Amino acid sequence: MNNTLQLSHVLYRVQDLHQSVKSLQDAGFIVEYGTDPRKAYNALIWFEKGVFIEIYQNSGLPAPVKWFMKTFGYAPILDRMNKWEQVENGWCEWSLESTVDNLAAEKIFLKESGVGFKFHRAKRKDTKGQTLRWDLLIPNDIVFPFLMSAYVPNPRPQHIRHPNGVSAVSALHIGSDGLDMKLLELLLGDMVGLRFVAGKGLQHVELEGGMLDLREILK
Repeated sequence: MNNTLQLSHVLYRVQDLHQSVKSLQDAGFIVEYGTDPRKAYNALIWFEKGVFIEIYQNSGLPAPVKWFMKTFGYAPILDRMNKWEQVENGWCEWSLESTVDNLAAEKIFLKESGVGFKFHRAKRKDTKGQTLRWDLLIPNDIVFPFLMSAYVPNPRPQHIRHPNGVSAVSALHIGSDGLDMKLLELLLGDMVGLRFVAGKGLQHVELEGGMLDLREILK
């Protein structure tokens, strides 16, 4: 396929979002809540380019919603979210992102390849009051990263300097156990920035411009 995908963002699971944001700010990161801080379940660490970081707390889906998802064919999404929530404190997911505002080509490719997935159109209102929209492709295989389209509008700051000197995510350490490497290569093409190690899922995130480790800040 005509590759338009790149590495997107990584999720770090926490138990207390507001305390985690404070700890990151104390460590010299500029952190932006995903929406109004009073009801946010995530927060973002942006960089001027490349992978960004999402700090994620349980989204708090009520039991009826989980029942609906399980009953009406959305069990793979629920299974993925349950995978995240089994991590009490640490890296729990990584993702791929289109350089365009849709996933039409990826939908066709996955269907033709016999890869099961769910499609979802998402939106949220950020702290500036603008409504962000994006598409999601969630593979049934919860070991494989999920796919998202580019945000509309693009919320990434053009200029951002974290006081601690961290300027980017330089590498992701990804567990190769159970990972469909052939599919990943076909979708992503360029594997620069990935380090494959033993285990499953996202194992570690290297930061550029500083010796900081989020696991030490948020322990």
